[in-house]
Amino acid sequence: MRTRANPLIYIQNKSDGFLEDAEIIQLTAAVQRQVTEDFQPVWGVGAHLVFAKGNVPPDAYQINIYKEAKDEEDKDFLGYHFSPEGYPVASIFAEKDMKKDKTISDTLSHEVLEMIVDPACNLYAYRPSGVGRPERIYFYEVCDAVQCQHYDIDGVKVCDFVYPEWFESNWPAGSRKFDHLGLLKRPFQILPDCYADIYEAKRGSITVWGSEVKERGRHRFDTRKDKMNFGNPA
Repeated sequence: MRTRANPLIYIQNKSDGFLEDAEIIQLTAAVQRQVTEDFQPVWGVGAHLVFAKGNVPPDAYQINIYKEAKDEEDKDFLGYHFSPEGYPVASIFAEKDMKKDKTISDTLSHEVLEMIVDPACNLYAYRPSGVGRPERIYFYEVCDAVQCQHYDIDGVKVCDFVYPEWFESNWPAGSRKFDHLGLLKRPFQILPDCYADIYEAKRGSITVWGSEVKERGRHRFDTRKDKMNFGNPA
């Protein structure tokens, strides 16, 4: 296996013929370019994406693409990742994901990037209180706040992502670039139709949105919420 700084991520087609292998291989190649050319220079960590047939090593990073969710609790989600045995495993539900834009490429991009930065779903950033705002903990999700924005690589749509400075409250508004497409103007800003999962002492674990349109489409918050040990809300 490769080091933490450059893990292998095995991508498997488990959609029972709903998606062709060739299509997923094409999407994987585009997301690999995003990781290598756009993401790694900013975040200092990358990955090697491998389209896998058959069994993969038990200690591997994995992304499994299914036609649909089997469990009732998963049916509202397009995809998410968690770490059941210490190594991250992501699921993408293709049929639901493709209803809006006929592709899973942005969800694949989203899951890969977030898996690279926070494989165990246990990293957080602290935002201090200020005038008219409480202190918060933001979870290290690098695509949620900009998930409604995309760009093209080799004809494949990939997800925008935030830069490390987005998680650093010391930067003044407009002082630098906070996401790849340059749409965010300040730390912890959320674009319309996008969201962030956070923790506040008085409200506990909640999702905050950049607009009133609440079409949750990426992660199952419970996978991270269940691990938290911040105590009960005040």
